[in-house]
Amino acid sequence: MKKFVSIFCLVVCFSPVNLFAFDWKSHDLSHLVVVTNRDANELTIIDMTTDEVIGKQKIALNSQAHMTAFAPDGKKLAIAATANNLVTVLDLNTNETKDIIVGSGPEHMDISKDNRWLYVGNIEDGTVSAIDLDQNQEVARLKGFYEPHGATIMASGKKVYIPNRGAQLVGVVGASLTTNDILVGSLAGLASFERDQAGASMHRERSIPTNGVANVTLTLDEKFAYIATGDANSVSVLDTAKDQIIRTISVGMDPWRAYASPNGKHMIVPNNGDQTVSVIDAHTHTLVATLPGGIDMTGVNFDNEGTKGYVISRGSNQVLIYNFLTLQKTGQLAMGKGARLETASTSPAGTKIYVASSSNNSLYVIDVKSDRVKQIKNVGSFPWGVSIYKGQNYCH
Repeated sequence: MKKFVSIFCLVVCFSPVNLFAFDWKSHDLSHLVVVTNRDANELTIIDMTTDEVIGKQKIALNSQAHMTAFAPDGKKLAIAATANNLVTVLDLNTNETKDIIVGSGPEHMDISKDNRWLYVGNIEDGTVSAIDLDQNQEVARLKGFYEPHGATIMASGKKVYIPNRGAQLVGVVGASLTTNDILVGSLAGLASFERDQAGASMHRERSIPTNGVANVTLTLDEKFAYIATGDANSVSVLDTAKDQIIRTISVGMDPWRAYASPNGKHMIVPNNGDQTVSVIDAHTHTLVATLPGGIDMTGVNFDNEGTKGYVISRGSNQVLIYNFLTLQKTGQLAMGKGARLETASTSPAGTKIYVASSSNNSLYVIDVKSDRVKQIKNVGSFPWGVSIYKGQNYCH
C-alpha cells in the first residue's frame, strides 16, 4: 500500500510540470512570466495567457536568488545567486547553465543592448563584476564601491553607471573599465572619502548613517539620468554627455528611486520617509506634483501610454493607482490579509501587472483596464521578483 501511494504521488503531484528544466525554446518568451523564488532552488514559469504555472527551472542549490534578467535578444537568462556569490547564465536554447563566481552578495544587474556584457553589483564587498556573456566569464572585478546597488548600461555600451546604496556617489565605468565618481545630493560631502576595496564596510565602521543611491534611471533618449538620493531628499539630474549634474530637485523625505514613464514624459519617485510620490517633468526637469503615497513603497509600474501608474506599497499590502494626465491619485487595490508585496513586472502589451507576494507564495495579477485582481497561488517559496521578456522590469 505504501508503495502504491508513493507511485501515485509521483505521477499526480509532479507530472504536470518539469521540476528540473523548462523547455524554453517551445514557448514564446513574451508570453512567459518568470518568478524568482528567494527561498527555493528554482524559478517558476507562468503562462500569461492562462495565468497558470507551466514549469519550473532548477537553479543553484541554496542560491537565495535575488533577480533574473533576460538578454535583449532573448537567448540567455542571467540569475543572481546572492548567497552563493554566483551569477548563473542559462542558455535558453540548449538549457545549459554556467555558474560564474563573482564578488560577495551579487544582487542587481544589467545586460548591454548588444547582449555582450553583464554588470552586477556585489553589494557586500563593494565590488562590481563585469561579465563577458560571449565567453560566460568574469573579465574584471572593479573595487572601491559602497554597497553597489546594481548597474545601468548606456545603449552604446561604452559607459555604465553604478549606484552606491552606502554613499551619495554614482560610479561611472568607462569602456576601458576605468572608474570615476560623481557626487550627488546636497549632502554629498559626507560620502567623499577615499575609495578603497572595503566599500560598504568603511561606512559601517565609521558609523556614518548613509542612505544613498538605489538606482540610476535614464530618460528614454538617454541624454539625462535621474538619481534619487535618500539622505539628501533630492533628485539629481545628470547630463550623460558631460557627466555633470545640471539640476538638483527637492522631493519628499527618503526618496527610493526614479521610474521612467513609457511615454518619456515623467519620472516618478516614491518617497518612503513621508509617504508621498513626486512627479517630475522629464523634459523641463521640474517637480510638477506631490501626491499621497503609501508605506514602504517598492516599485512603480505603468500602462504602455505612461498615463496610468501603479505604486506598490509593501507596508500596507496595497497597490496605489495614479492618473498622470490629471496628476491625481485615483484609488488603491488591497491584496488582502497575508500578502506582502515585493516588486512587479508589466506585460509587453501593457495590459497586465504581475506582483510578487513573498509571505503567501503568490502572484497577484492586475488587469490594467479594469483594475480587477486575481491571485495565482503556490508559485514557489518566497517569490521575490518577477521578470518578463520585453516587459517593464525592475527589482528592489
